[in-house]
Amino acid sequence: MKTLLLPSIVSLAALAAIPCAAEMFGQDYGPCAEQTTTTAIVACADARTRVWDQRLNAAYAALQKRIDPGQRDPLRAAQRLWIQYRDANCRFYGSQEGSIRQIQGAECFRAMTQDRALELEQAMKFD
Repeated sequence: MKTLLLPSIVSLAALAAIPCAAEMFGQDYGPCAEQTTTTAIVACADARTRVWDQRLNAAYAALQKRIDPGQRDPLRAAQRLWIQYRDANCRFYGSQEGSIRQIQGAECFRAMTQDRALELEQAMKFD
């Protein structure tokens, strides 16, 4: 088994090239913008979120298998806290009245899930 050292807070500055901020209404949202109703846009964003969620789950499972046993619990805790944060953050965007808020909430879930999937995939590259 290879040892994977997750970066410490001190070394995070060296990792600035890794995207770590969810880009709402980014490139992956593009096909959803072509929809003509709020319901269709939200359904499209939800479908894109499911695709990214599958990729996130695959990256998480692969990373859990690859890291040292002592890193598994901290990664599990971080993932659980990230899910709580994502859910609360995206509920904030979708909590106001109006159809654009429904779209913003759905797009928040898509963007944040994509970002986390890419982050975990990138973590697999550190050896």
